[in-house]
Formats: sequence, C-alpha cells, structure tokens
Amino acid sequence: MLAHKAEDEGIICVEGIAGGAVHIDYNCVPSVIYTHPEVAWVGKNEEQLKEEGVKYKIGKFPFSANSRAKTNADTDGLVKIISDAETDRILGAHIIGPGAGELINEAALAMEYGASSEDVARVCHAHPVSLLFLFVFTCIFCTY
Repeated sequence: MLAHKAEDEGIICVEGIAGGAVHIDYNCVPSVIYTHPEVAWVGKNEEQLKEEGVKYKIGKFPFSANSRAKTNADTDGLVKIISDAETDRILGAHIIGPGAGELINEAALAMEYGASSEDVARVCHAHPVSLLFLFVFTCIFCTY
C-alpha cells in the first residue's frame, strides 16, 4: 500500500492526539503495483463478496476500446467495477493497464463517499481521449 497509507495513518494519529475526529476506511485505501502494465485495486474482490454472501454485479470495459489508449498504442488492460446488486454502491474496482495507479483514485474517492456506479456515470468527464473515461464507461455498464 506504500506511502499513501502511511501518510494517512500519520495524519490520523496527529489529529487524534490533538483531540480531533479520526477516520480511515481501509477498504477505500487503493493498492497499486507499478509495473507495465500497472495493476491497481480498491475495495473488495468477487471472492470476498461471495464469502460474505453479498449479491453484486460487474461492469467491465477494455482499454482497447478507448481512443487515448489506441493513440498511445497501449491498449492492453481493462477496468472492472463491482457494485452492490441492490443499491448499486461501488464495492470494488480493479484496473490493469496504463495509468491504473492514477485511475484507481477516482474509484477510491467514489467509494469513500458511498457513490453508486450510476453516480459516477452521471458526472460529466472529458472524453473520448481521457483514460479516466474507461472508469466512467465501466460504471455505465455496471448500472445495467
């Protein structure tokens, strides 16, 4: 989880010492493997949700369908969103591909604030050249 987790824990420690409110949801702390392609995830995976008996739905979208990935000749990878079958709340996100370490932050933010796939899909994002639109399009697929 690298430095970003430790930094958040340090801030929480100091806030707690100072008498402030402390909060960290470890389920919303993203993990990134800085390889090529990059691998990133946040939240739960399918196996965990099956063990917990949670009903879920999945949206997937390949990098090969994104104009920017095509332009950069870097189309290997995909985005996968897992959301609650009833509420549509995002439960997990998994990304393999270029810029996954940056893209996962949108998922972490959405999860921290309890967003649904539809919530993310309805926010206007620059496209079609943005890799971020891969996340948005995956959320669109996850809502149906």
